[in-house]
Amino acid sequence: MTQNTNRPSLLALCIRQVGNELIAAECASLTGGVPAPDGVAVCATLEYVAQAAYVKTGLRLIAAAPTLPDLVEVVHQTAFDAQDFKIEVLRLSNRLDLHKRECEIALADAIRANPNLDVPQHRFLLVIRDEGLYLGEIVAETASTYARHDRKPYRTSASLPSRIARAMINLVAPPARSILNLCCGSGSLLLEACALGLDAYGVDWNRRMVEMSRQNLAHFGYRATVERGDAREVARLADAVVADLPYGQRLVFSEAVVRDILAHAARLAPVGVFAAGAEITPWLAEAGYVDLRMYHVPKRAGLTRYVYRVQSRYF
Repeated sequence: MTQNTNRPSLLALCIRQVGNELIAAECASLTGGVPAPDGVAVCATLEYVAQAAYVKTGLRLIAAAPTLPDLVEVVHQTAFDAQDFKIEVLRLSNRLDLHKRECEIALADAIRANPNLDVPQHRFLLVIRDEGLYLGEIVAETASTYARHDRKPYRTSASLPSRIARAMINLVAPPARSILNLCCGSGSLLLEACALGLDAYGVDWNRRMVEMSRQNLAHFGYRATVERGDAREVARLADAVVADLPYGQRLVFSEAVVRDILAHAARLAPVGVFAAGAEITPWLAEAGYVDLRMYHVPKRAGLTRYVYRVQSRYF
């Protein structure tokens, strides 16, 4: 069925990575939309796409139709600003036997404006899906600023990848403006919080980790407070608490200590985001967290990282 609307829909295009549930969680948090299996989400806003880790592109939908001739007809009948345009094609399905050049020419002929392939003022993207064809204008793209943090000068073998760290921060920001990072390690989460302009405070019991965090922050010109201390004794409140909890070979704490950290964290911020190497749902519930949402994130060698977003019952 051909579609055209006077109130344009917004679409977000996410990367596809088998088993990574953090992708849909980030998309929902930033755009209000949950991606379909092909990575396309109908959204409420595209305002925060630039800060995304997994959401790549935001589109203002112009037209949708089941076939290319139908889409061409709708586009030809639709008035929209298109002077100096360029058409790009994204194929998410092989169901329709369409060639990129064929689509570009047909749509260019239907658009009532002049193209400009070198310096376009408007970039249109044709998305080919199982359910049909969608033409939209690209109005937002991720800046991928998290990627530069992969080159931080100090790290450990257990340092949280920058992309995952960014997505974890995006589960709470917006609306959070201040972040408390317990067990901050070499500062992966602090870097992402600072990159988004949040007030960030980190604490770690390991003096070496504290110095790594400070040096990494200074390397990128970020300002954040990082102190050596016991995560069970932090008195600072924040909009959100985040932590990559120690686990596996890093687990020098006892289970009881980690449980105590979680119980204390629940009284420091209304929302928490935690990464762990195993399911810790009972620990979080016992600590005072409700509305527990867990996301599987595949790692190398068949291992899985578990990311939780939780609400504190004390706020």
